[in-house]
Amino acid sequence: MKKIWRIRKDSEAVSPVIATILMVAITVVLAAVLYVMVLGFGGTSTQTPAATYQKNTITNGQKITIVSITKTDVPWDDVTIQVTNGSVIAAFTPTKAALMTTTGVAYGPTAMGGTTVTVTVTDVSGNGFVSGTDYMSIVATTGSFSNAIQYSVVLLYEPSGERCGQPISFTG
Repeated sequence: MKKIWRIRKDSEAVSPVIATILMVAITVVLAAVLYVMVLGFGGTSTQTPAATYQKNTITNGQKITIVSITKTDVPWDDVTIQVTNGSVIAAFTPTKAALMTTTGVAYGPTAMGGTTVTVTVTDVSGNGFVSGTDYMSIVATTGSFSNAIQYSVVLLYEPSGERCGQPISFTG
């Protein structure tokens, strides 16, 4: 019986340098795929939640109720309450720990022109997370809100630096 195939002496395989480069490239690609699989594709999300608000007039100010918020896991530590009169911005930073232990935590007072403003935050569920039905009382502790000035209130989501929904406006 005759051999049909024979060994070619003139053929060469892939050179050792190229083989090494290919093995390193495959290893790097596999490591990157494993890294993405283990740590997840997106990591942590900083997508800003959208919120809607409702206002009610109270003595010396406004009660701003959060009607809804699109994320249920936003701790109060991740938001800043921003009150502005068009020229002065007052920022109030509630804390999750304080709101879990006390009902109606006051922040401020902060001067806004001739008016001193205090914000009292009430976490209705007492869990330290922003949710629908939680509310903020914006009160002029000295002076008063002017009927000639447009004030606005909004929550800022700190991880993204963006507003949670549209500001709600009021006058004195």
